[in-house]
Amino acid sequence: MKKIPEAFQDFLSRLELTQRERDEASRQHIHMRQQIQKKMEVEDNFLSGSYGRRTAIRPLNDIDIFVVRKSATGPGARKVTPSQMIEEMKATLESIYPSKKATVSARALNMEFEGSGIAYDVVPAFAAERDVYLIPDMEKDEWVRTNPKIHQEKSTAANQRAGGKLIPLLKAVKHANNRYGRVGRSFHLEVLSWQVVTSDPGAFLDGLVLLLDGLVPRMDLPCPDPAGLGPAIQPSPAKCQEAKKLLAKMARLATDAKRLASEGRLAEAHTTLQEIFGDAWQSR
Repeated sequence: MKKIPEAFQDFLSRLELTQRERDEASRQHIHMRQQIQKKMEVEDNFLSGSYGRRTAIRPLNDIDIFVVRKSATGPGARKVTPSQMIEEMKATLESIYPSKKATVSARALNMEFEGSGIAYDVVPAFAAERDVYLIPDMEKDEWVRTNPKIHQEKSTAANQRAGGKLIPLLKAVKHANNRYGRVGRSFHLEVLSWQVVTSDPGAFLDGLVLLLDGLVPRMDLPCPDPAGLGPAIQPSPAKCQEAKKLLAKMARLATDAKRLASEGRLAEAHTTLQEIFGDAWQSR
């Protein structure tokens, strides 16, 4: 039976994309971005979301591609309505991939590829001013200010402060959250985690206890956009309470696993961690 540190490392490695998955994702998103640039006047394009921040886990469902269109900046961008922006991007994607349909969501176009099982969320944007982008919000029919590059910078800085262990710990929590039905909003959990693990936590199990204990009381607090531009990122109060309840359960289990391991009750510690992580946690 594996010691807990070894089992934790093995568990974390199973959350990472395989080389084949990384290669296929890279091939697909590079091709898509190149084709968009051929079809539209594009000022910039880059990866955003969890894939861009390197916090994505298996199975890889979505890769966010942020497409900054060329136009008059600032007020000029507002001459195009949010719905027009979305429809133009939809037509472009479907001209690149004639056999596929792009699905419209609140702020992006989603297109899935059957071979890899990976879907891409293409977010069209205008550069409004320095370090500020405008993206369409179809639900409210308005422009939303954002900058995913700032989100990436803050994520990288937080992980560095934590000795490179915050992103692996966050991936562990995201896996557990997915296993229990994605009760918590992924980006919300991520932003809150930056406030919790602010230095190297030592062993991963210690870090897991620290992270979960810190997330629980923060779940229903205000959580503004870390770029200081867009709306707050926390979900509804009811969703926050539901996630808080799940995280509290995970925190109790992680604390129990840590105690059991310290008492030499290794098999029981493994069983407790399997209750959090499911079959991805293996004791042998």
